[in-house]
Amino acid sequence: MRDKPTTTANDYFPPFGGLKAFYALGVTGSAVEAAARLKVTPSAVSHQLKALETELGVRLLENRKGKLHLTADGKQFFQQIKDPMASIVRATDLVRSSPARKRVTVTLTPSFAADWFLHRIVDLEREHSDIEVNLVTTTRVVDLDREGVDLAIRRGDGRWTGTVADPLMSETIVPVMSQALFEQTGCTNLAELLQSARVLENANVEGEWDSWCRSCDLKTPDLAQRYSLPTYELTLQAARDGLGVALARRPLADPDLENGTLIQPFAEQGAQVETGYYVVRSPDPMTSVVKRFHSWLLKQVE
Repeated sequence: MRDKPTTTANDYFPPFGGLKAFYALGVTGSAVEAAARLKVTPSAVSHQLKALETELGVRLLENRKGKLHLTADGKQFFQQIKDPMASIVRATDLVRSSPARKRVTVTLTPSFAADWFLHRIVDLEREHSDIEVNLVTTTRVVDLDREGVDLAIRRGDGRWTGTVADPLMSETIVPVMSQALFEQTGCTNLAELLQSARVLENANVEGEWDSWCRSCDLKTPDLAQRYSLPTYELTLQAARDGLGVALARRPLADPDLENGTLIQPFAEQGAQVETGYYVVRSPDPMTSVVKRFHSWLLKQVE
């Protein structure tokens, strides 16, 4: 194996996500079993392994008849890391089982986690260093009691049967696009823009453009103009890349608008549809640790 040329043995450490995936594959012998062990998808394991190989500049795996096998370099690397990785696993188990640690399980959407929650982790650790947060990122409906989830952060109207929903923050939905595409269109008003540019749709929110346009008294874009993407994150990224106009959520999209990655065309035109984010919980009394985390969440928007 060759060393990464721009670093030394003393200051270089490969990406830990890739190491975890590689170790899990080496232990289980299967990408599917490794994914189950790490509680991620096989595709995620594959991406992490490729990233590790790219970072190291060494081929660690080869595909034979649809199954991943360690190369000679891969076998050598696994022999060198397996004992240290096993020690990390054991040490982590000991720390996690310590009564001094207090875990709160929270479910939230991937976009909310990336755009809002993760930016506040440092503050949480500073104020409540004993609280361990287990994040469950998903867009599906979660049964809080059955799945052992303490709190959910969800977007909507706050009316979910059998739960208590505390308002976290309001949200404004606005059209966004890249500055370059806006200049390229040459449009002089929002109605013209929405009839000439490609419209990017988030497949997770059916009819979002139609309802937004109705609220603004604007003609809905033709079906031929529309391009559907599977997630909000990909829809916004496509807008950043100049592929069309998307509906973004403020304040989550504010960093893009502030740094110029996205603009809000004709901001003075059209209605701004209000929705909101809520902290959703069971009506049962919260434990002391969940109550502290819940209070910390609400303080973030004061």
